[in-house]
Amino acid sequence: MLKNLKILIPLIVISIFFFIKISYKNIQCTKYGNLIFDKIIGINSNCYERKLRGVVNPHIINSNGRYSYTDNKKVLKCPKNAIVVLVSGQSNAANFLRSKKRYKNKHYNYFDGKCYELSNPVLGAEGEMSSIIPAIANKLNNFEDIIFVTSGWGGLSIKDANDKSKIFINYNKNILENLEKNKNYLKFFVWIQGESDAGNSLDYIKNFNSMFANIIKNLKYKKNIELIITQTTKCNNKEDENLRKKQKLISNSHNKLLIPINTDNFGDKFRYDQCHFNEFGIDKISFEISKIIKKFN
Repeated sequence: MLKNLKILIPLIVISIFFFIKISYKNIQCTKYGNLIFDKIIGINSNCYERKLRGVVNPHIINSNGRYSYTDNKKVLKCPKNAIVVLVSGQSNAANFLRSKKRYKNKHYNYFDGKCYELSNPVLGAEGEMSSIIPAIANKLNNFEDIIFVTSGWGGLSIKDANDKSKIFINYNKNILENLEKNKNYLKFFVWIQGESDAGNSLDYIKNFNSMFANIIKNLKYKKNIELIITQTTKCNNKEDENLRKKQKLISNSHNKLLIPINTDNFGDKFRYDQCHFNEFGIDKISFEISKIIKKFN
């Protein structure tokens, strides 16, 4: 009996290990997956963001990918010769913000080869709540046509953004190159990301520069693109001064006249969970970003 147990126990342990490895993607954000990965193993920190949903459209479940629900979105004819603004990064650049406020604007949200009215949740970014983009657009209503490309992803690290598979890179790259066919050129690249790299930013500059270069490498007027990278690292009272310095170095290397926005200075008054921004945070950051766009356009 004892001999059989000595053989059986290792087999059970190995079987459990392979079951968890194979089933990781399917169970990671379930109740038991949260217990195993987040609480016990501690390797799935972005699962929390993927379960945040339901403020804007509580009956729409779209948590496994980019927001793509278009039934309540009006299709618009894409303009030509429009300014293109890409807003990307991780959850605070996606649809994980909390606000019931509606931001009127006349601009466009480009997704899957079409232009749509720009409203929350934005198409192409992950999550199902609110985002910062319609608030930015609202403050730029005096501008001529602007097409917003929105591709933020919950829990995205800079290493994931620059992954060898180039999934994230190619998603943005292909959209921007398609828009150029109608003379819609990228003018502003807005990057709001860093929480996932707080405390581990050794290759941040290298990975960012590689990602950025690959996304814009085939664009006609890439030398005219303004990079707006925020100093963003704070989440759940954890922040990283060293990473903020690196983000500032990246910003200065592209435009020394542009002062990066330090979103870590925005305390809990501007956040609903010590990490993601609420209505106050949305208004404040969108004001700062729109101010830079107005200055450098």
